[in-house]
Amino acid sequence: MEVFMPTKSLLFTTGQFARLHHLNKRTLHYYDEIGLFSPAFKGENDYRYYTWQQSADLENILALRELHMSIDEIRSYLHSPNAQSFLALSERKIGEIDETIQHLTKLRAIMQKKQEMLHLSMQIKDGQIDTVRCEEEYLFITPLPPSEPLPEQKQMQMDTLLSHLQTAWDLSEYKTGCGSLLSLEKIKQHRFDEYDGLFTSLEQPAQISGIYRKPAGLYLRAFCVGSWDRLPALYGRMLAFARKKGWELQGYSYEIGLNEFAISDSEEYVTQVTILVS
Repeated sequence: MEVFMPTKSLLFTTGQFARLHHLNKRTLHYYDEIGLFSPAFKGENDYRYYTWQQSADLENILALRELHMSIDEIRSYLHSPNAQSFLALSERKIGEIDETIQHLTKLRAIMQKKQEMLHLSMQIKDGQIDTVRCEEEYLFITPLPPSEPLPEQKQMQMDTLLSHLQTAWDLSEYKTGCGSLLSLEKIKQHRFDEYDGLFTSLEQPAQISGIYRKPAGLYLRAFCVGSWDRLPALYGRMLAFARKKGWELQGYSYEIGLNEFAISDSEEYVTQVTILVS
């Protein structure tokens, strides 16, 4: 004998109820098995039937799941729902949502910046020299040890690079790469292998040593496609360009790769070099 089912025309089968809520039938079966949400009626043939009134209850459960609540948390709340527990729950989840929004907003900004860098690398020509207005920027800088062809010196530079990246990644939410600093004095002396340091851009300043505020202003900018061995010649053309314009350069050159995350051949690597025009 089947269980009495009032107003059978207003009942939904599992398949119908699942489609109504854009779920897989297996999800409803699982919720029933663990006692989280069960059909209002079951026939002797083990058919499950849901009422339209149960839709609101299921949507509440699905909303809590969207908030990344565990099954146990949802079961605990549904066991004795009340206004105070819901207010406390909703306040906590709103805070978590706000944190997620902030995280995604920063991630979106990082992705947009990478897009801009990649678009720029696709538009420029090898050896191109121009100027660009730059906003103030906070950098984390790590000085580099002297560059000498000694095994221990090379290992020291590698250790410096790893230490720099680890600290930069601790200071930032995102694991970005780094660029290289070369003083204008060394450029003029053709000491192109004696880099002064590594730098990584930060979203905000940090209260540690090594934080430098890169000034806003007009920068001389140039691009090199391919091997870094071609950079000395590019620096020579940049200095000649500045002399012709009657400009004074100052500080450091900032070398950074624009497309390292989107190439498979080093000959396609695009380096951007910028130097402040005083």
